[in-house]
Amino acid sequence: MAYYFLTASKDASVYLQQPDQNCGLDEVLEVSKVYYGNIKDVSRALLNFETTNLSSSIVSGDVEVEEATLILRETESEEISLDFTLYAYPISQSWEMGKGTRFDNIETAGVTWNYREGDSNLRWVNTIVDGLPVFAGTSTGSFAGRGGVWYSDVSGSQNFSYQSRDVNMNVRDVMLDWISGSKENNGLIVKLDNSLENDTNDYGILKFFSKETNTIHQPKIRIGWDDSSFSTGSLTELSADDIKVTFGNFKKEYKVNTTPRIRVNGRELYPVKTFSSTFRYAVSSFLPTTSYYQIRDYHTDNIIVPFSNYTKISCDSNGNYFDLNLSNWETNRTYKVEIKVTRSGIDEYFDDDYTFNVIS
Repeated sequence: MAYYFLTASKDASVYLQQPDQNCGLDEVLEVSKVYYGNIKDVSRALLNFETTNLSSSIVSGDVEVEEATLILRETESEEISLDFTLYAYPISQSWEMGKGTRFDNIETAGVTWNYREGDSNLRWVNTIVDGLPVFAGTSTGSFAGRGGVWYSDVSGSQNFSYQSRDVNMNVRDVMLDWISGSKENNGLIVKLDNSLENDTNDYGILKFFSKETNTIHQPKIRIGWDDSSFSTGSLTELSADDIKVTFGNFKKEYKVNTTPRIRVNGRELYPVKTFSSTFRYAVSSFLPTTSYYQIRDYHTDNIIVPFSNYTKISCDSNGNYFDLNLSNWETNRTYKVEIKVTRSGIDEYFDDDYTFNVIS
């Protein structure tokens, strides 16, 4: 499978109105701009993704970065505008997650609005001239150098208009800067546009599951690339109007961080009767190059791996297949495989409840 997942190694929210309070262990991340009477509060979400193993896989040729999508799942947002844009910038300073929560476990150690590591007094910006912060290079920030600092020359963004507030944001340019070493990987800051944070309107509170959630919805970056290969050998193309798709070597359990190869078998649903010594269902045929797979979480029905150019089904002399890269998948979960075959511009879907568990 040409998808590789990075899960957040640390995350936290920072708040304008709790400038010295750490919220590293909260189960939600918040991005907001609200007014309590005349008092304005702004919050931003910080996330870090460890890329060392990914960089090694890229060097070895096992992984490419044609897609890099930041995935955040929304939970219980409050009074959000119908139209808005979120931005993700690469953070330009290191920071510590901390162990505080916003309401239950009040801590100052760790990242806060004022400090990137509260108890050590490491400010986001250490150089102040005439009362104003001095940013290095393309690093920028707001609120006099508080609330985080980031590089402004590269970013990801996502527009929302009358739709789900789940984040599926293209951050490929940021990821390539991290991997190349042109920017140190200090993670991402997710925020509203500066103009929205500084105007007099209320935009509500966006809430996302954090890495501390007890659900499967931890923040992720999904890396995608096309690893398909198509060599049919002596096989014949499956051309019947009615077909059936099954799996040849499917198992009920696979270990996390492995890459099993799943064989995909296509055959006629209603083969014509002939006088032959060969079992018709045993005749090897191949599905077209426009065949794809998709993976869902069986219990939540959330799509983990979508139908896309990065889930093309491959073929060799033994038939069709795809390689399922289970790096960093949630364990003790049940997943379901679905198939889409596009022929003559028509999509055909095959879902026979083929499920498997990922175990540690």
